[in-house]
Amino acid sequence: MDWRKTQMIFIVTLLILNVFLAVIFFNKQLSDDPDTLGNETLEERLKADNISHPDLSTKPTSGSIFTTERAAFTTKDVSDLTGQAITLKDNNKQIYSVLQNPVKAGKKGNNPEFQKFMESGVYRGESYQFWNYDKDARTLTFNQLINNNMVLFDEAGQITFYLDRDDRVTSYEQTWMSKQDDLKEKTNLMSATDALEAVYQHGELKQDSDVVSATFGYYTTVQLPSGNVYFPVWCFEVKHSGETNYVLVNAKDEQVINQSENKSTTEPGTELSSRQKAK
Repeated sequence: MDWRKTQMIFIVTLLILNVFLAVIFFNKQLSDDPDTLGNETLEERLKADNISHPDLSTKPTSGSIFTTERAAFTTKDVSDLTGQAITLKDNNKQIYSVLQNPVKAGKKGNNPEFQKFMESGVYRGESYQFWNYDKDARTLTFNQLINNNMVLFDEAGQITFYLDRDDRVTSYEQTWMSKQDDLKEKTNLMSATDALEAVYQHGELKQDSDVVSATFGYYTTVQLPSGNVYFPVWCFEVKHSGETNYVLVNAKDEQVINQSENKSTTEPGTELSSRQKAK
């Protein structure tokens, strides 16, 4: 027997085995390294769970933390609002209006007649933006804009329009937030893509979900004598098994808030806007 040849074959085999094991070890280290888990890896995980989403920006956005409170209306505020019977309720902090002639609104408030009404027939109507249409309740909801972004899930800065069966506004309720006081200057915040990854890692996205939209806005959970504290959030509208839920992410510290228990809507019956304001 040629022992020298056998020894050479054995050495070559060991070298091949060592190279093979080294490749496996390197790949494992690479996959476990958090620095390698970028957007592409997130996309792979979302695809594996059959989770769809719109195109989202990877650029950081900016926002501030501020305080504000629900304001009281004056008779002067509503004196120019003609063609409607207006009552001030809740210590003058809510307008209740009944229109003399219904105004055609459509399902998203984009009818020209309604847009004209918003400009001249609603107190500071240009400071509110469409949020949703509820087919069952026959309502349109508009949220107040602060720093050019919506205040989310807060009745303190909101208009609810009540519709007839022809999607015409017959009456509405309105609240208004007073001037805000910034607690901190604007700072760079997480991007929409980073916020979505936080939602995914928090376990809020089920398999076969559809992330319909990402909206940057403001939300409050803190009440102070000087007013409620509002912080910047990313809000994701998520559809799964016929239900629409909302998941919020604090854009500064990545805290995740699920609104599903008290802010979800069941389809059919609710048609929400296809807004996607990822900055």
